Amino acid sequence: MTVALALEYIPRRMKELGYGSDYYIRFRHFVLQASEKLEIDAYNQFYILVEEINDASVQSDFGLFDIAEDKTNEQTYEHQGLIHITNYTNGVNHIRFIQVIPKHKSK
Repeated sequence: MTVALALEYIPRRMKELGYGSDYYIRFRHFVLQASEKLEIDAYNQFYILVEEINDASVQSDFGLFDIAEDKTNEQTYEHQGLIHITNYTNGVNHIRFIQVIPKHKSK
């Protein structure tokens, strides 16, 4: 998914979920060192992967994105819940998301 496609997709997805335009977006660019693993707590938000990544894995409650995985028939770009990111390389790897944070209305 590209940034342009994600920015087109996000408003429709948030409307589907009942948030309308009540959300914030942040661009997130993670830089993982060699063989680094990262966990992101994203239970009340969404992370949209905005580019294909090689030599890394993104796994969450929504699914898996791992080009090297041959036992899956789908790559997931939208992630939520506990997100696990693993860099498989012996060098630095860059992983870019758009983080979507729904606004919670106060009573």
